[in-house]
Amino acid sequence: MLPIGADELVSIQSDAVSATCDKVCEIYRKTRTPDGMGSSTESYSHIETTVAGLAQPTAAELSNYDYEIADKAAWTVRLPVGTDVIAQDHLVIEGNVLEVHILLNPKSFEVFHSVIATELK
Repeated sequence: MLPIGADELVSIQSDAVSATCDKVCEIYRKTRTPDGMGSSTESYSHIETTVAGLAQPTAAELSNYDYEIADKAAWTVRLPVGTDVIAQDHLVIEGNVLEVHILLNPKSFEVFHSVIATELK
C-alpha cells in the first residue's frame, strides 16, 4: 500500500512539472524504412511534443554512467511521468539536439520521468 494516495501522487507530479519543466521538448525516434534493395534507411520521426526541465547530472550519475557518456556534454532531462522516451531518442529543446543514453529509474515514487542525454553537435 502506498503511504500516499494515487490522487495525491498525481497532484505532486503535476505540481512538480508545472514548477520545473519550463522548456518545450520535441521527441524523435529512429525508424527504418526499407529501400527496396534489401537494405533500409534510418531517419528520425517526430513522436511527441511535451515539456522538459534540464539540470546538470550529479557527480554520482556522471561516475556511474561514464562508460556511456564519457566526455560528452550531458544533461539530466526531467519529463512528465508517462512520457514515451527510450534510449537513442533525440530530444530537441530550444534548438539543441540531445540524444538519450540512460533512462533513470526511480528508487521510490516517480515524480519525473528522468533521462540522461548528451548534446549532438
